[in-house]
Amino acid sequence: MEHKPLVAIIDDDPAMRDLVRHVLGTVGHETRRFPTVEEFLDNTEMEHMACSICDVRMPGLGGLGLLNRMAEDPHAPPVVLLTAHGDAQMAVQALRAGAFEFLEKPFRDQDLLDQVQRALELDNLRRNRRVILATLQGRHKLLTPREQEVFQLVVDGTTNRAIAKAMDLSQKTVEVHRAHMMTKMAAGSLPGLVRMAVALESVAGLHPLETVLTTSLGNIGLQDGQVSKSAAAGL
Repeated sequence: MEHKPLVAIIDDDPAMRDLVRHVLGTVGHETRRFPTVEEFLDNTEMEHMACSICDVRMPGLGGLGLLNRMAEDPHAPPVVLLTAHGDAQMAVQALRAGAFEFLEKPFRDQDLLDQVQRALELDNLRRNRRVILATLQGRHKLLTPREQEVFQLVVDGTTNRAIAKAMDLSQKTVEVHRAHMMTKMAAGSLPGLVRMAVALESVAGLHPLETVLTTSLGNIGLQDGQVSKSAAAGL
């Protein structure tokens, strides 16, 4: 069952929680309201939270405390912080701590809607890319040890002839391994295979994940690609 993205509203002022809920409701956003950061962190719908709107100054953890806790979770949704008018120093602290954006009270309804929409789009992008990464990992695990070795040599730019020499195999055998590897990875081209390799390396910490998410995965889909004969053969 697919769940609609939720927007969390965290503020100790009931009137502010109701106001934000009303504004977001005008464009159909589904919300959940919490009087404290602690209650938000304990809620049972956390995995469906796609954006959090939180007041900076609150009893308990407050907005900066929320950011510190969110920093521990790589899947945490973007956080939009609400600050008092003229609290520029706090706004700078919030951005440095990882806030997606901040809005000064009183804010314009459209400014709030714009920031929430941007945050939801970012969260959706991250979720989609995580699905792609998981799919690529699953495909890579299907490769035999020989195919994994060929995979690494191919993405390193090694020719079939050089691979055959390095692995002490005939070039024909390398071509067979390469064709099977390309099919299992659903890679339609060498550039596509290289993008997959960069994405997989991001999981191992060899590339910054956010860089990979915004560049290398742009053309990687979940549907099996049609592997061309030239790509499979390394021509």
